[in-house]
Amino acid sequence: MKVAIAGAGIAGGFLARLLEQKGITPDLYDGVEHGTACRCRSCGWGAPLGVRRFLSQVGLDLDDYLMNTMVNVNFDGIVAKTPLCTIHKPRLLHDLTQGLNVLDHHLLPQDMDNYDALVDATGIARALLPPCRSDLTLPTLQYRMNVEPRNGDRLEAGVYGEEIPGLGYVWVFPLAKDQFHIGVGGIGIEREEDILERFFSKMTGRFELSPLCNCTGVVRVASPYYSIPFSTYRQRADGVDQPIIGVGESIGTVSPFTGEGIVYSLECAQILAETWPDEKRYTSKVLSKFGWMKKERETIDYLLFDGRSTGPRLRDRWRFFRNAQRSDIGLPIVEAFRRMGSLSGWLRD
Repeated sequence: MKVAIAGAGIAGGFLARLLEQKGITPDLYDGVEHGTACRCRSCGWGAPLGVRRFLSQVGLDLDDYLMNTMVNVNFDGIVAKTPLCTIHKPRLLHDLTQGLNVLDHHLLPQDMDNYDALVDATGIARALLPPCRSDLTLPTLQYRMNVEPRNGDRLEAGVYGEEIPGLGYVWVFPLAKDQFHIGVGGIGIEREEDILERFFSKMTGRFELSPLCNCTGVVRVASPYYSIPFSTYRQRADGVDQPIIGVGESIGTVSPFTGEGIVYSLECAQILAETWPDEKRYTSKVLSKFGWMKKERETIDYLLFDGRSTGPRLRDRWRFFRNAQRSDIGLPIVEAFRRMGSLSGWLRD
């Protein structure tokens, strides 16, 4: 079977490796120029340590990409134990696709007829699939900063929803030495640069900040349920129906609450490899595995519309706590219910 994968990011590269193990050698098409200093899409580079088990399946070791661990993270004043880390994403993407047949241009219509099946791993672009049933995206702005302490303080990893006049949060992720990714993302917020400027101004007494680069991006937080269809067909020139199957962020495998998508894209690619090429079985397994994302999306929709005046319901608070539990984040349940993490600041404004 001849397969083309559009998109050589986390989901596309990992899927290509897994298909290769099944005796299928796909062609990877990667014509996107992200316009970033790191030459990859805007991303905080944060992931749970559980990403290790996926990388090991394709002969990669997390330790080779580990930049920092976030054992303790400040969640709007609650310091919690976490299994989070930051990874060197550009190096990982390079090694993930090393030895594969990568073509540095977009998958064009004249290329498509050469294959039995196509995979849409184009993330937010969703270039080959029809529109989502109900899409939901959020913009992001991120700086890579050099942060030097003035009084011996060390900047801690953190997530700050109270800084946002909307539905989202500011993140502070440690990289190598004194460098950090500091960014903001949210739904219904405007002038992200002003939010970060205010955040930086609060830090100037304790730290000397030097921006190294910055980037903007968009994240799909629709959830898989609302990103249906996962697959479609096109007719080749010879009249044969050719399946197109989506994977990763192109079909919404990103947590609507947190925007975390690296580990879920890997998991989604693994499901596709295991069910290949059965699109119906794949769709069923993805919807079952990521059913909790549908509930998180429903909470966001409620808070954006019906819940503006009444605030979060008990079920919404429980979903937030379950999100923390799912990620092995040690948030105390009482505090988690009271603050509701990044949603709390928006509801108080």
